[in-house]
Amino acid sequence: MREYDVLVIGSGVGARIASRAVSAGKRVALVDRGPPGGTCVNLGCIPSKTLIYAADTAAGAADAEQLGIRAGIAGIDFSGIMERMRATRQRNSAFTRDWIRSRAGLLDFYEGTGEFVGDHTLEVQGTELSAELIFCASGARPLIPPVSGLESVDYLTSDTVLDLQKLPESLVIVGGGYIAAEYGHFFAAMGTRVTILQRGDRLVADEEPEISGLLLQEMQRRMAIATGTEAVEVGQRGEGCVVFGKDRATGDLREFEAEAVLVAAGRRSNADLLQVERTGVALDARGYIRTNEYLETNRENIWAVGDANGRQMFRHAASREALIAWQNATQEERVAMDYLAVPHAIYSRPQIASVGMTEAAARREHEVLVGRADYAETAMGEAMMEEAGFAKAIADARSGTILGFHIIGPSAPLLIQEVTNVIAARGTADSLGGIHIHPTLAELVPLTLRRMRAA
Repeated sequence: MREYDVLVIGSGVGARIASRAVSAGKRVALVDRGPPGGTCVNLGCIPSKTLIYAADTAAGAADAEQLGIRAGIAGIDFSGIMERMRATRQRNSAFTRDWIRSRAGLLDFYEGTGEFVGDHTLEVQGTELSAELIFCASGARPLIPPVSGLESVDYLTSDTVLDLQKLPESLVIVGGGYIAAEYGHFFAAMGTRVTILQRGDRLVADEEPEISGLLLQEMQRRMAIATGTEAVEVGQRGEGCVVFGKDRATGDLREFEAEAVLVAAGRRSNADLLQVERTGVALDARGYIRTNEYLETNRENIWAVGDANGRQMFRHAASREALIAWQNATQEERVAMDYLAVPHAIYSRPQIASVGMTEAAARREHEVLVGRADYAETAMGEAMMEEAGFAKAIADARSGTILGFHIIGPSAPLLIQEVTNVIAARGTADSLGGIHIHPTLAELVPLTLRRMRAA
């Protein structure tokens, strides 16, 4: 048995906790099944956005004709794009490994899948580790739905798609969330014939209905999308695959043939790999580690952050959780994690960004004001001929406190940032302050807030 002051599971945001612990002079063990750096660096945010930026550039060239520019695309070097992504991923992962090596003697790194074997005790490749403080930052992995025949084909996931060497001529994507929307955009821009099968009636169903509707409308210009269609069987057909989709309204079956299948049906926590129940930690109904507002589990001195707890599965949320969990575990004054002020973005085309409550959620607790403005109502939006994008604001009718803000259109992830600060401060439209440069897309934000009225 090797005893430590602090045991951290996961080298993504977990590395931030380990760094704080080392700086505090603690004996620290860091466990990760690899590769170092976590999901964002190796399988999520960084590699996918490297690919999507190339897709944005290609799609922009294709759309330029409406501005009077006949650009065209002479060719796409898919192999080159993928190799650039993999090189970036490798550099980032190597940075984490180099950091771990630089802390030799202060931090012990155990590379392998850990399992709890008893109270505050984890086993990694035959070595038992125990610690007074344990932080679970063990991440998540692709959720594979129970579709008949799926295991008989060499299907792709958001993990394995990054290893592709050859661009598929056609692709069926099973799922309609943010991963499906982003990779649908990427492959369509690369020239693949894309079909998305979404079990529900909406793409990105957690977004505002009108945002989901516009995304569907815009994406259907570039690919086939079948909503309300559940993938029930997959099989091999020639050198490709066939997916049988069941119309959930009529029960009719349709066949969708493609060279490849990408399963993008969501994510699941890695907590089951850790066997956390052996140390008394409770899971929720979805299999995520249950935490309170301070990131503490039901077991004293065991904390969970990031995808492991499933509260807000974004790297920026996890980074904040890591800092808060460390503070709460080591200081008397505790701080609650403010999930209302966590923004998120979907790098589809068009882009989406949201922060705070949806209108439906806000109405369950408040009398609300709702505002909406179109990109085309700003001078820059008009110059860009952006006719579809819009922003939507939700506020409490009595206090004017902004409860939520949602955008679909160019630069949405950038535009949402100043609203995030206002929501974090529980501010009103007057809290926005400052002067917005004219003409810029940033003028969309105050315009939307000025439009708020009872609805």
